[in-house]
Amino acid sequence: MVRNSVPIATYSLIVANSITFIGSITMGQVWVVANFGAVPYQIVFRSEFYRLVTSMFLHADFLHILFNMWALFIFGRDIELVAGRKVFLALYFVSGLVGGLAYTFYMILYAAPLDPRAPFVPAIGASGAVFGAMGAFAVLFPTRPLAMFFYFLPIVAPAFVAVMLMGLIQTLLALALPFSQVAYTAHIGGLAVGLTLGAVIRSQLSRRSYVIYY
Repeated sequence: MVRNSVPIATYSLIVANSITFIGSITMGQVWVVANFGAVPYQIVFRSEFYRLVTSMFLHADFLHILFNMWALFIFGRDIELVAGRKVFLALYFVSGLVGGLAYTFYMILYAAPLDPRAPFVPAIGASGAVFGAMGAFAVLFPTRPLAMFFYFLPIVAPAFVAVMLMGLIQTLLALALPFSQVAYTAHIGGLAVGLTLGAVIRSQLSRRSYVIYY
């Protein structure tokens, strides 16, 4: 049984991210990122927790938002259709928030001792939330063939294998490249939430006799 016929939440998130991206360009990205990006120092020492949410809707450039929204389109729809709109939205935002917190404490506890400027580097993007959707998709549809690209490296495998491999790569890069322009730790945090909540969703769906389509 499919719970919803149209993944409204997924489409709404794509629209919201797109509108915010256009608005940030209009208002000036430097100002927007400085005031609404996830700046670790501001979050921890100034209690500006709103940045964990607002940063999820900001993107650096067209390719950044294109890849994130394409991934959300691919993974979000099926999760929302089988788990329901509210559950999917909870998954999305919790993944994004945990991803932001993972980045925040990584920069303060791991990167700051190497470079004191690290806590002042803002992070933006829906990647943490999208990786959460990716993780849940891997649990709900583990054997579905999935083609992914990591830079120019193609990964084609069953969804669970492909996503776990991606998670391993992200972890290694986070440890090796603490000052990369990519917030790998946000990806890892979001993915961990997605895998965990995906298992919970799968268990609940099984108890309610919903069919999970592979």
